[in-house]
Amino acid sequence: MSSGKGPLRPNSWLIFVLFGVAAITAAAPTEAKENITVTLPEGTTQYGDTELICTPTKPKDIALFFLVNYVTHALTTVVLPGEGWESYLTNALASLLFPGFGAYRGLRAIFVGWATVRKRFRSEPWEQGETIHLHKNKARRNRDLQKARRAGALCMIVRSADWTPQHGDEIAQNVLLEEGSGTQAKKTVNSKKEARVTERDMGTAAPDDGQSLLGTTADIEMRSIHNEALSSAIQVNTYPTPWTYCRKSRPDSVGSRTIRCAPAELAPGYSIIMLPSCTPVRNLIDDDAIDRINCQYDTMRGLVALVQALLAIRTLYQTRGNQIEKYGFSAFGLTVAPYAIMSLVNLLGALSRPEYDAVYLVGSPVMVEERRRKGLDGYYEGVVGEVFEADTDRNDAFADNAIEPTAQFIKSPVQFITIDKELYVRFPGRAVASSRHGRSEDTLIKVFLPATSSTSPGVANLHVPNASPFSYNRADKSPLTESLPSPANLDITKWPSKLLPRSTRYIKRSRYFAFLISLTPIILIQVLSRFRAGSSTVTQQAITMLWLAWGSAIGFLVAKYEKRDTIGEKVDGVTQVWSVLLKAFGFVVLGAPAIAGWVVVAKMLKEYGRCVKLPG
Repeated sequence: MSSGKGPLRPNSWLIFVLFGVAAITAAAPTEAKENITVTLPEGTTQYGDTELICTPTKPKDIALFFLVNYVTHALTTVVLPGEGWESYLTNALASLLFPGFGAYRGLRAIFVGWATVRKRFRSEPWEQGETIHLHKNKARRNRDLQKARRAGALCMIVRSADWTPQHGDEIAQNVLLEEGSGTQAKKTVNSKKEARVTERDMGTAAPDDGQSLLGTTADIEMRSIHNEALSSAIQVNTYPTPWTYCRKSRPDSVGSRTIRCAPAELAPGYSIIMLPSCTPVRNLIDDDAIDRINCQYDTMRGLVALVQALLAIRTLYQTRGNQIEKYGFSAFGLTVAPYAIMSLVNLLGALSRPEYDAVYLVGSPVMVEERRRKGLDGYYEGVVGEVFEADTDRNDAFADNAIEPTAQFIKSPVQFITIDKELYVRFPGRAVASSRHGRSEDTLIKVFLPATSSTSPGVANLHVPNASPFSYNRADKSPLTESLPSPANLDITKWPSKLLPRSTRYIKRSRYFAFLISLTPIILIQVLSRFRAGSSTVTQQAITMLWLAWGSAIGFLVAKYEKRDTIGEKVDGVTQVWSVLLKAFGFVVLGAPAIAGWVVVAKMLKEYGRCVKLPG
């Protein structure tokens, strides 16, 4: 693929040059071919080893050790699709403070690579799609689209939490009605006014007996009520549907990622989120463009990670001998181990997943709805594909699952209409014997605006899905036994894991594998030092071990509780600097044990000296 021009992002060549300069400066002198006499500075020692010369450490030696053994390791962190340089550097800072987090990002890329290799030998019918009968250019577009999907480089438009309905909006599926506490009974009205409203909008009225808004039938068929008879109302909220989740806790917002061909401005009440990487997508039928999705494998970053890992192994090898005898398991050379492992993981990650300079929009029914509010039709220019509409043969119907007793799915479409400049929601009813003219009776209830995320006492809540149903691969296709939580409680109670996309398991596995891998330096330290304390102080021992354990634990927690993978927010296409700085400051505060560890290492280097191994 051609790389294409993208946003300003970390330059792999710059990292390579920086690393090369540091490595050359730190290299040991070449083997001498004749005996020479040199004057060594005061304080030079050999620690009883005739092949070792340790000169007093200078500040530049300490800086060089930190650059080669810590900083450049963190800069090998895998870049996510569309991630800008501000987010990359902030996440590199997190990897520097918590090596377990850097390993997590590399493992996510490895899982993507594994899925790509597996699909080469076992493709789904929908994924093969156009590659069977169509022109080779379209087959290539399909491969590019599927590769971008697996890499997490696709995004879509959804209804956001501040979405409000408008006249003519109709929601056909997955609408939930939840009764508010203390809902008042509805009243009858004057027959003449009733007839006028009925003729205009909604059918003949029938007196209400004071029953709750939740009907006894599966379709929520309620008695007709009118605008003058309403003593209760409905509050409209938007809830995230399981098929939009990129992680177990929530959908993944785009954040500060760069979006190719993004609309200049979305209609109010809509936002862009990442598409789960296991979601089936297909090419647009009338789209003949090729090379629209640009990507490349960052071999230079992988090469830097490889050389960094080799240098770290060299540092660990040189740690043997007097350094371990002097400092034991807290020796400064052993602190490089977590960063060496992180570089190896990132090396495999860089070779497993291609790098995208942007993420790409795919079409969906909600995109059409958003454009309709702007007076436009169809999809945006530059859309690279579209999602599949929900297929009941492939997915279990979401609305067929049991829900909490206070809520119920509305099986029939609901429609929002405006009467006398006020917004109402219409619930389709059914024909009843008492209705005039044999017409079905609809229920019309006033909509309470503005919509809020909280539940108001005495007001029923209508929960509208953030996205129309589209096909997705569930994490577990076995029947769901427990009831679904109310969308009002999703901040506390999550959707059952079985309903989430299969790709959410990749993130979960990456976190746990990264945590386990980040603890493997303990084995290496035990092999090299046998956990002997040497002449190290209790402070040195405590801080270096806390640094190792803290980096693993906090790296796991940051990966687990982050709301999105990129750092910062964009407003009008510009990343807000304050949001990046705030996150970076939070990482520095959490990374206090790592900073304390660097101080201890610097003191050890100052005390031990800069050592060179003489040729035997």
